[in-house]
Amino acid sequence: MNRRILAFNQAVRARVLDPLAGLYVSATTAETRRGIANALANLGEPVTALSSLAAGEFGLAANAAARFGINSTIGFAGLRDRAAAMGHPRRAFGVADAVCRWGVPSGPFLVLPLLGPSTLRDAGARAGLSLALSQALGPDLYLTWSGSDAFIGYTQLRHELKRIDAQSLDAYAVYRSAYLQQRAATCPVDRAREDPATED
Repeated sequence: MNRRILAFNQAVRARVLDPLAGLYVSATTAETRRGIANALANLGEPVTALSSLAAGEFGLAANAAARFGINSTIGFAGLRDRAAAMGHPRRAFGVADAVCRWGVPSGPFLVLPLLGPSTLRDAGARAGLSLALSQALGPDLYLTWSGSDAFIGYTQLRHELKRIDAQSLDAYAVYRSAYLQQRAATCPVDRAREDPATED
């Protein structure tokens, strides 16, 4: 099943996302794209702060709160990352990371439609966050924000993804290995376990 979903995702990338990403890049300057990416990332800092608090990572929570305050004001609504120059670099920490710190095992590896590699734990955390934000912000605003953030992220990664698809003998194995290694590097409970079970 995972391999079939990956094939579907690859088809969507090739037929829909790649043409849209090409248009976006050709219609904007690098500085504009950087500003948009910064602004979208800034909107996620409150989630980082709350997730960090839930995990007992108070330093990360304070850093995220400071970043949001600084970049939302003197960073022109987040378009410029003034906080990094003031000693508050961006540090990714999401709900899935908090759930990991609680000791919840990863469960099987999954490939999600459109969203890509995940695990059962991480997918559940993402679904819970999506539901909470949709309730808090309203479905339309949440979908606009999350969709824009996902698209901007894709424009930054698309060349690497295309390289993997074109050059790998088994692209699925590459994506799976890369995701699990990345999670093991940041999630203590994943480092302590063997490779999660999966159904290809």
